[in-house]
Amino acid sequence: MRVLAIALAAISFAAVSQAQAQTTSYKVDPDHTAIVFKIDHMGFSNVYGMIGGADGKIVVDEKNPEKSTFEVSAKLDTINTMAKKRDDHLKSPDFFNVKQFPTMTLKSKTVKKAGAKYDVTADLTLHGVTKPVSFTFTQMKTGKDPWNNVRTGGITTLTIKRTDFGMNYMAKPGEVGDEVEVQISVEGTKI
Repeated sequence: MRVLAIALAAISFAAVSQAQAQTTSYKVDPDHTAIVFKIDHMGFSNVYGMIGGADGKIVVDEKNPEKSTFEVSAKLDTINTMAKKRDDHLKSPDFFNVKQFPTMTLKSKTVKKAGAKYDVTADLTLHGVTKPVSFTFTQMKTGKDPWNNVRTGGITTLTIKRTDFGMNYMAKPGEVGDEVEVQISVEGTKI
């Protein structure tokens, strides 16, 4: 869910090599961006799922990381937990209500370099509600792929409460967990 995560994406605030421009823009690569979520199922186990259809733009300013920005969205009708009946229920008004709220969006507000990582605050819009979220993004690599495209990417893990976004179905203790752990692995191609 937050998965958004959101985000998505978020967050290729990778430092670009000195030979490249100080500010570099990347288009999020949906084929190499993964949003994976984990939620407790009544205390018996954890259920895992993915959200696809990532899109967005990441701007990295190597000289002034605090000027780096990103906006990443994902298509909620792509939710996949490997169980069609559960996926259909997650898409229903009980949870994501994808007909009314088809996308989730993660948009940066602040970026601060912290050693080899980045501390990020962003607005997550999910289920028609926008809430601030904070997380640490770890840059993995920036460089050329085998086809001579410049790419960057990285990973983050964050936790959100689904009830903060109005998803209250089966959220009582002992039912489906309220806290959702979201891992976002994002990759972008230089524009």
